[in-house]
Amino acid sequence: MRYGYYPGCSLESISSEYDQSMRKLFKALDVEIEDLKDWICCGTVAAASLSHLIGLATPLWSVARSKKMGFDQLIAPCSACVYHFKHAVKKIEENPKLRTEIEKIIEMPLDNPPPTIHPLELLITAPFESRIKSRISPNLDLTHLKVVCYYGCHVSRPARVMQFDDPENPQSMDKIISWTGAQVMDWKCKVDCCGAHWNLIKPDVAVDLCLPIFEAALEVGADAIVVACPMCHANLDTRQQEVSEKMGRSLNLPILFFSQVIGYALGLTPKKLGLKKHLVDPLPLMLEKCTRRQAEVSR
Repeated sequence: MRYGYYPGCSLESISSEYDQSMRKLFKALDVEIEDLKDWICCGTVAAASLSHLIGLATPLWSVARSKKMGFDQLIAPCSACVYHFKHAVKKIEENPKLRTEIEKIIEMPLDNPPPTIHPLELLITAPFESRIKSRISPNLDLTHLKVVCYYGCHVSRPARVMQFDDPENPQSMDKIISWTGAQVMDWKCKVDCCGAHWNLIKPDVAVDLCLPIFEAALEVGADAIVVACPMCHANLDTRQQEVSEKMGRSLNLPILFFSQVIGYALGLTPKKLGLKKHLVDPLPLMLEKCTRRQAEVSR
């Protein structure tokens, strides 16, 4: 199986720690990835706002490049990118005439392109439970770490496009994180929108949408929120001061990428996982909750 890797714009800028931890995790789990050459932005909502065709041709450029490089699957850690790729492919599958039109624009064929998947779609498959559990560092114990898994808008929705996990109550990240030994708490906001797309338009709306997410996480006693999207991470990590003012209480809740939690459990160093790049420093929490005491190690 040849896996292509599409970092996308966020992982090469504001969320470089996600890219860093994802690459280190794949290496630790013996997953070989190859960078997609000549990739471009997925277009997000900006391209589609200019033109329907541009909105489809932009993500399909990288899909076609993936096919040209002979990948069996293309891994994209950004859930928004995965959505735009899957959405565009679905559109041309349903409309052969549209596919021909897009092929003329990008000057590459689009018949039978390799599927684009989120890393969670790979890690939830059979081989990885035993692989993760067997490689947990003997110096670490995550059983005292309480987390909630936040999927946001696009990991599993819209279901007709994403075709992964339960759209209203996804479980993949919960299961994978539980393999590290961490306590994964059930909560009511795992697929609520955090308002990331409102940040530049109406930041006050983004703050209002973040508020119930933090309240729900604290309500179940979570030490941290685990995410699978760079935009969600950036929003929840940067908005805590404003949210705390509305809540009327101090807020200092680490926002961790799932790749960082798994990588940490496997013994990867904080530097390799980019833990110092967060605004809310998660390292004190990880050291307090996850370090196995020497007395336990010697048993």
